[in-house]
Amino acid sequence: MQGSPAESPAAVALEQKGAAGAGSAQSLAEVPDENLLDELESRLSAGKARSGGLRSGALEWQRVMQEQQQLCHKEAAAVQAESAWVQGLAAKAEELNARFGVLRQEWTSLFPELALHEAEDAYRAMLAKDEQSEEIRGRLEISVKFLEEKSSAVQGLQEEIAGLDKELTHLHAQLEGKEALEREKEQRLHQWTGGRPAAGLLAECEQQLQKLQSALENTRQSHRQAAEKAQHELKEAAIARQAAESAHEHYTEAAFRWEESLQSSPFGSASEVEAAALPPEERSAAAAHVRSHREAEAEVNLQLRSIEDKLQGAVLSSEEWLESQTALQRCKEEDEESLQHRARAERDLEDLQHRHVRWMELEGQRVEHAALQDRLSKLQAVLRGNAFVEYIAEEQLMQVCQAASQRLRFLSKQRYALEVDSGGGFVIRDDGNGGVRRPVSTLSGGETFLTSLSLALALSAQIQLRGQYPLQFFFLDEGFGTLDPDLLDTVITSLERLHNDQLAVGIISHVPELRARLPRKLIVVPAEQGGGGSHILLEKM
Repeated sequence: MQGSPAESPAAVALEQKGAAGAGSAQSLAEVPDENLLDELESRLSAGKARSGGLRSGALEWQRVMQEQQQLCHKEAAAVQAESAWVQGLAAKAEELNARFGVLRQEWTSLFPELALHEAEDAYRAMLAKDEQSEEIRGRLEISVKFLEEKSSAVQGLQEEIAGLDKELTHLHAQLEGKEALEREKEQRLHQWTGGRPAAGLLAECEQQLQKLQSALENTRQSHRQAAEKAQHELKEAAIARQAAESAHEHYTEAAFRWEESLQSSPFGSASEVEAAALPPEERSAAAAHVRSHREAEAEVNLQLRSIEDKLQGAVLSSEEWLESQTALQRCKEEDEESLQHRARAERDLEDLQHRHVRWMELEGQRVEHAALQDRLSKLQAVLRGNAFVEYIAEEQLMQVCQAASQRLRFLSKQRYALEVDSGGGFVIRDDGNGGVRRPVSTLSGGETFLTSLSLALALSAQIQLRGQYPLQFFFLDEGFGTLDPDLLDTVITSLERLHNDQLAVGIISHVPELRARLPRKLIVVPAEQGGGGSHILLEKM
């Protein structure tokens, strides 16, 4: 700050006055003409060259007043310390009173043309100009960022254009090489085709190739059929040759036997044999009779051999034969009786099967009714007293706990998770320490705030989903002072994601880092001793 040597002691005195002004409202009430002191501070702040030091003193005085209000809230817990503090404030008030007189004299000597009652209007005009300058500065910052973004975008586009030009040059070179190769291939094609179109030549070649392939396939089929036919004829010729040889052998043998039979027979020639032969009908009947007789003889011989095998050399008398006939008759009767018993048993079995089917149907119905009765009994036990309400509350608590655990894992960088124990209480699972579960009382102040914030957000989300009327406001009061900068940034980012058109999030805090991140702020200015009540200022980024 620049100023004359006479003005510097006044500014220093005002700053010392603001630094020593941390007093209670009751002690400051004893300072005479406190409104004049406020006007003096406002007038000093409105100065051009001298306003810097005076305005810093006024801001320091306002900060001291805020600290004084905060200290007033803690007076109930430190009564003895407050007594000594009030005594010190009284001494400081006397000192401030003396300094006030000195400052008023300096004000009169330094600013004889400016009255004290005009200082407030000048201060308000200065505040309006400060607001305008802040707004213009904010717009300039936004414009600078916008221009920097556009410059970076233009530079990126220029680089992209340069890259595209290189790629275009490379493509042009490739295109020229392809065109030269195409011309070379066209020349070779013209030499090979003699100027005729390649498509027609290709079509003719394909037709000739198809004809040759068809002829080749027909030739293969004809060759295969001829080979099969030749092999079949070879087999038939071999069979015919074998048949002819066998027939010749049979003919030779039959002729030899015929000659022998004719010589040993009373007939002299074949004609006599044919004349003595029976008619065909009689010969057929005799042959049939002989054949039936031989078959009956073979069957009797077979039965005799079977009986001899069964007897094994034993001899059966007439009495034994009768006994065996009697036993056979008795066995036949027993067999008939057994068949009757079997028929009755089959009827009983069929009836039993029908009864079993009906029993299975009834048993299935009984099982279904038993299961239904079991469910009804369980439902009755669940609905007895507050059991159902407790069950629903437990399920709701589990859902809220799961949602809160997801938010807590995000806020704690995947270290902490929230669970519900068997007694319905909350426990912390420390995933950063091997998943150890420990009570929530072991958490630090910042960790407790994160856990409470996660539960509050999860509960508000459940109410937002299940409530009849939507919630439009959600307020958080303090607790941010216990967080480190990184964790505070994570919490603010999470709250910014939560904010949308249907839900407004309000934060009550005095943390400067948090205030700097908020786009809109309502600043509550406390009431003054001799002035009006408290008022609210709207501040936008």
